[in-house]
Amino acid sequence: MIGRLRGEVIERAAGMVVVDVQGVGYVVSVSASAHYAMGAKVDLHVYTHVREDTLHLFGFGSAIEREVFNHLITVPNVGPVKAMAILATPAEEIVRTVAQRNAAKLSKLPGVGKKTAERLLVDLADKFDGLLPSVGRIEGAESEPISAMAGTTANTDVVSALVNLGFKPSAAEEAAKLAVSRRGTDVELSILVKEALASLR
Repeated sequence: MIGRLRGEVIERAAGMVVVDVQGVGYVVSVSASAHYAMGAKVDLHVYTHVREDTLHLFGFGSAIEREVFNHLITVPNVGPVKAMAILATPAEEIVRTVAQRNAAKLSKLPGVGKKTAERLLVDLADKFDGLLPSVGRIEGAESEPISAMAGTTANTDVVSALVNLGFKPSAAEEAAKLAVSRRGTDVELSILVKEALASLR
């Protein structure tokens, strides 16, 4: 498995570069936001995707970008290609958007619709909360430290997540109360949101 490549860009095309590492050229898929000049020296964090007889390399300019990619591909129906399309948006912005439970903004990212945005929030919100110290403060909350950002009660957080997903506040409140009564508050937010969503369908 290849985890990192350091070398020179000898070819490039949309979403792809060839990196020369000691005379061997590696074809690497990169995000649309990456701009590598011919002859540039690069240090890429790499995800190696092996499928049947195919080995596909995906390259990232930072460890946080690769970590976000690794989380994205755990979400149902989000494979490596779609994850790279999503990463046309900077990884830091994706982390902040998920942490804000902003489904409307998520649904506008490349390759993401309403259903995928919902899955991203349910599956990744808690994980991306943990990445916030690596990417900085949420926009609009510059005066507050990261450690103080996670809202108030579990019930309020669930309601907020559901409203951001498009549910009416009254329905969200009822579903949140039911989820908390069933699961308690000593569980991850994603579990409570899943429980609440189940009662709304």
